[in-house]
Amino acid sequence: MGQQLLATLSNMINLHEELMSLGESKKDALIERNVNSLSEVMKAERELLQALSVEEEKRQELVEELGGTGQTLKEVLTKLSPAVRRIIESRAVTLKQKAEALQVLNEQNDVLLKDAMAFVHHMIGHLTASPEQPLTYTRPNQKPASSTPRGYFDTKA
Repeated sequence: MGQQLLATLSNMINLHEELMSLGESKKDALIERNVNSLSEVMKAERELLQALSVEEEKRQELVEELGGTGQTLKEVLTKLSPAVRRIIESRAVTLKQKAEALQVLNEQNDVLLKDAMAFVHHMIGHLTASPEQPLTYTRPNQKPASSTPRGYFDTKA
C-alpha cells in the first residue's frame, strides 16, 4: 500500500513538472502574442490537469484505505514503516513545493493575460471609437454633414 502511495505521489510530481514546463511555454506565447501556440499549450494543459485529477483521486483512495475516512496523509504516515514514511514525507514536501511554484507561475501568466486583454480592448476601442477630428478636411465654419460620428470601420470608402 505504501508503494502505491509512493508511486502516486511520484506521478503527481511528474505531472506538476510537466505543467510547469507548459506554464513557461504559455508565458512565452503570451509575451509573443502567439494565439496558435497559446491554444496548443492550453489543450495540453487541460489533458495534464485531467491526469492530475485522476492521480489525486487515487491518492485520496489510498489514504482512506490506509487510515479510514477523513484521515490526512500526515495521520496515515504513522501506520507505515519508517523507511517508507521518510520517502513519502520527502515526496509530499517536493509535491507541495512544485504546486506552490506552479501557482506563482500561473499568477504571472494571469497578469500577462490581463495585460494582453487590456491591449486588445484598447486597440478595439481605438479603432471603433468615433474620431475627434473628421477623416476628411472641412471648412472651420462648416457643420459636419452627419450628426452621428462614425468609427474608423464605419466610414465610407
